[in-house]
Amino acid sequence: MVKIVATAFLFASLAAPLTARPAPAKAPSLGVAQADCDALSTEQRFDPATLRDLGPAHSLEAAAAVLAKHGIKFVRSQGYLSLDGLSPRELRDIATLPQGEPIILPNAEGSAICVLRPSADSI
Repeated sequence: MVKIVATAFLFASLAAPLTARPAPAKAPSLGVAQADCDALSTEQRFDPATLRDLGPAHSLEAAAAVLAKHGIKFVRSQGYLSLDGLSPRELRDIATLPQGEPIILPNAEGSAICVLRPSADSI
């Protein structure tokens, strides 16, 4: 299931070109302050029909197909997703997602879909 994180701060990390940032304090649930991710970004908010169709999208490729089906233009990017400022529940939700599961990041200016990349020490 696609996880929706309603935190504008997260999207701000993806709205600009994704670049390395100074590391803030570590997010306890994940053991990192920021996470590498692959993302799809768009300047429009997702409507209820798009969100419904994104529900069964369990990969970035499947999410891209949904956006294309709905005629939503998007940009692919890679970079870092800041985890600073998230609630403990949001961090726990992200930490328990299966590898490759898309996270939807809404914002007043648009939306992004992020998939966390495995860390160098992942098994």
